[in-house]
This record gives sequence, structure tokens and C-alpha cells, in this order.
Amino acid sequence: MEREVQIIAPRPKPKFLFNGSKILPTQKRVAAYCRVSSDRDEQLNSFDNQVDEWKKRLEQDPSVVLVGIYADEGISGTSEEGRLEFQRLINDARAGKIDKIVTKSISRFARNIQTSINIARELKAIGVEIYFDNEHISTLDPSSEVMFTINAIVAQEEARHISENVKWTFNKNKKEGIPMVSSNLLGYRRDPENPKNLIIIPEEAQIVREIFELYTKEVGTNEIGRILEKKGYLTRRGKTKWYNSSIEGVITNEKYCGDLILQKSVTVDFLSHKRIKNDGIEEKVYIRNNHEPIVSREVWDKAQLIYAKNRDRFRGENKDSRKYASKYPLSGMLVCLNCGNTYKRRHWTQGYAEPRIMFQCNNFINGYEFNKCHSQAISEDILLKATAEVINRVYLEKGKALSTLMKNIESQINDESTEDQVNELKRKQETIEDEIDEIIKKKQFADELERILLEKQYKERIVEYRDLENKINGLLSKSKEVELAKHRLLNMGKSLNGEKLTGQTLTKPIVQTCIESIIVIDKHNIVFVLPNNEKANYELIKERRESLVQHTPVLEGNVTYPRRFRPERLHYKVVLM
Repeated sequence: MEREVQIIAPRPKPKFLFNGSKILPTQKRVAAYCRVSSDRDEQLNSFDNQVDEWKKRLEQDPSVVLVGIYADEGISGTSEEGRLEFQRLINDARAGKIDKIVTKSISRFARNIQTSINIARELKAIGVEIYFDNEHISTLDPSSEVMFTINAIVAQEEARHISENVKWTFNKNKKEGIPMVSSNLLGYRRDPENPKNLIIIPEEAQIVREIFELYTKEVGTNEIGRILEKKGYLTRRGKTKWYNSSIEGVITNEKYCGDLILQKSVTVDFLSHKRIKNDGIEEKVYIRNNHEPIVSREVWDKAQLIYAKNRDRFRGENKDSRKYASKYPLSGMLVCLNCGNTYKRRHWTQGYAEPRIMFQCNNFINGYEFNKCHSQAISEDILLKATAEVINRVYLEKGKALSTLMKNIESQINDESTEDQVNELKRKQETIEDEIDEIIKKKQFADELERILLEKQYKERIVEYRDLENKINGLLSKSKEVELAKHRLLNMGKSLNGEKLTGQTLTKPIVQTCIESIIVIDKHNIVFVLPNNEKANYELIKERRESLVQHTPVLEGNVTYPRRFRPERLHYKVVLM
């Protein structure tokens, strides 16, 4: 029997459009993708031209059926995120609704190599073609992948250069003080006639003033939130609920005192566009008296001092004790000389005729037997009496201690020297700015070898520029800290209203403002550490506790507290941080 071979021609599946109508087997369903990366007029004109051109070309070709124009306006091509039309296009192609995608160029399609290659290969595997008009490349052409990859690399490199140039231009122009104002900024809107200016919204500004007024009167953020809700005030988003974070955001926003900080966050990757908090990564610009304030600088400074104290004071190694640290005047203030841990407030009932409140080292309470601290507990009532006496002697009697504090601070203020140094560094910055501008211009017209050399010069200049910026910020920050310390001391007596304190009238905010820490040597000896012009926190006090107790005291004294059988005595010394 003779073997027969029969050829079975492929029978293409019927193709349907989105509306369900059937097309000819010889026709292709084609979609066009257009994108521009900004919403400027010239870019939008280019966008309209892209859309019109594809409509005309595809509608004139009888072998294709235009199934749609997918278009993203003002969106970067370095990431799929945010490109809703791009995502819709790819999903429709995956669903078998599109046979061919046409786009102007590889850079219009995507500037991310990984995105370009992965999507091209995925769609090719299911028979969907992508055609790039400028490069004349089809992903179904076996010989095109090498050229496609090379062009994708070039597109990504172009995106990187654009990102660097835009970043540099932004960093240079931000010094003009154009604020980036969120639409959710309570109390302000950007002036439509002058982008550098902010306009106050009176009814919202009143809420801001109330928040600052309450906070500077030592009202906590929880209570402020309840007061605002009770009054029926709405947040900028129109919500009735006021969260702690929202109130803290108002308290710490420098715009309310008329200042402006630019570049609080930075983009760390030009492909993902991810932004993070700018903690020393890039330069910032601080513009003082940029616009009309809602609150006075005196109120602002007072609020920042309170906030800094509440935020920065670390409560020791026992994290659970922090939730109690704001309830009582001395909670979180006592540090053990022996082990460096903080003290916890406890109620003692055994061994005494009546219950007594004591402070005991956390490392005695929670420590393991092999490393348990055996320092002695100390009574709260005698501590409060000693603390009130120290604050009265230092800040109300204006004696040796306050005089020494002022001399220490004033000895570090040298405005003329600081100003000269800052001006000299800024002149160097201006020279480097000119050099960077020149390098950017040359890079646009350079060949590959020249571009490599210019790229190296560019990076070197950027490093030099940032080093200068860090030095300037350091000088200005130090000067500001010293001024704030001086301002705090001069106004401390005023905040106490000239009235002497007692152990019963002490409050947590007063203690935190006047005292940096209390180092407990034993149950009869303590050392008060006063805030100087150096920022301090628990870790710093812990590290320096042994040297601090050896400092020459600016004053010292004794207090006694009556007990049932014999009075309790406590000796204190006062030293500067």
C-alpha cells in the first residue's frame, strides 16, 4: 500500500473586535500606544500629533482594523506604575484582543530595559507583534532582538541623563523659593498669580492657631484632637477625625511660621521614582521669612522645644515603660549611675506605715539574676522637692547657675565668623554650579568617549557641591541651636510666671524643659544635669553619666523630707551637660 501524505492548511481562529463583530481572517487588530512625559504645552502638542498620525495611517490601511488608541499623558516611561493606559493595553493583548501594537519609538514604549524586553518576549510568545516606527523594528522579526535590546539600553541611558539634568536644574532653581505645597496643607494655598507666594485661608488658619495655642499650653495631641472634634472642625481632607499624626504634622510644619524647607524628600531611583525622607541624602534649602506666617516665631519656637523634648527623650531599655513616661513629672528622667538604665515609678505598700511611691532601676525590676542591678530605690516625694528647689534656684533666682549657662552659650556665638564662613562656601558653590551647567551643555552634543569623560567630571563636581552644602548646613544648624538655647534660657523664667515651684506644682513639661536628666548615685545623692547648648538624649546621658557626676557643680544643696521616725535627707549637685 502506497503511503499518502496530506497537508492540512492552518485554519485561523475567528477574530472579533471589542464590540463582538467579526473581522476578516487576513486582517489584523492593531492598537497604537502614545505617551508624553510631562503636561507642558509643547509636550501635549506632540501627544496630539502622535494620536492624529496613528489614526490617519491605520484607518487608511485595509489590512488592519484600528481597535483603539491607548494614551498616557504626563507620565514617565521608566516604570509601569501609574501608566494606566499602558497597563490596559498589555492586559488586552494578553487577553487575545490585539494582534499588533504600534508605537512611535522604543523610548515612547518604555525607558526601562527590563520592562521593554520582558513585555516584548511575553507578547511575542502569544503571537502579538510590537512595531517601533522610528527604529523600524518588529518584535516578530528573529533578527530584531539584538537591535531592540541595544535601543532599549540607549533609551534607559537617555532617561538616566534626563533625570540627572532635571534633578540638577531643580536643585539649582529651588533656591528661588517656589514652594511645593500639598493640596492638603491646612491654612494655605498657592497664589495662582505668584507661585512663590502662599495665601492664607482665614477659617483654616484659625484652626492652626488653636492647635499651636493648645500645644504650647502643654495640652497633648490626643486631647487637642478631642477638642477639635468637639468643636466640629474638619481636617483639610474634610474628615471629622483628628489623628495624632495630623496634629503633629501641623506642629512641625515650618510653613506656619513663615519659613520654607525645600526637598524634604528625594527620588532615589530614576526608574522606580521611589521617594524617601531626605535624611542627609541631598541638600535642602531653608528659606526664612518666605511668606506670611500664621503663628508668631515665638509660639513656633516654643512648640518646637516642647515637641523635641517629647520626641527625643528615650525611656531606657524597657520599651513598655514609655507609655507611662508622660503621666508623671519625673517619669523617664532618672538614670542609674551604676548600670545606666532608667528608673520606673512604683507603689510600695510593705514595710511602711503608709503606701509610698518609689523610683527603682528598671534593671533591678526586669534584669536577670546574673546581671541584675542592685542600686537602691529612691522616694518620689523627696525627688520632687529637690527638683522644685533646683528649678527655683537656677531659673527664678537668676544666680550663679543661670549666669554660667549664659556665658557658656554666648561663648559659642560668633555670628560674624559663621556668616563669613557661610558666604565663602556659597561663593565656591556658585563656581561649581557654573561648571556643572557647562558640563550638562557639553554632554548634549558629545560623542560616546567625550560623554564618559564628562560624566566623570559631572559626578566629581556634584560630590564637591554636596560637601560644601553639608558644611553650610552644619554651620547654620549649629548657629540656630545656640540661638534657640539662649532664647530658651531667657524665656524660662517668663514661662514659670515668676512663681516659685513646689513638689506639688511641678508638671512634666516644666521638668522636661528645665532639666535634661537626673543621675541617681544612691538613695541619698543625685546629680541634676541642666540642658546646655548641646542636644542630649538618653543614650548620650547614659554614655557620659560617670563623667557628668564628676563635673564641677554650678550649685549644690540638701533637702529633707519628714518621715514618721526620722527625716529623710537628699544631697544634690547641679552640673551642665
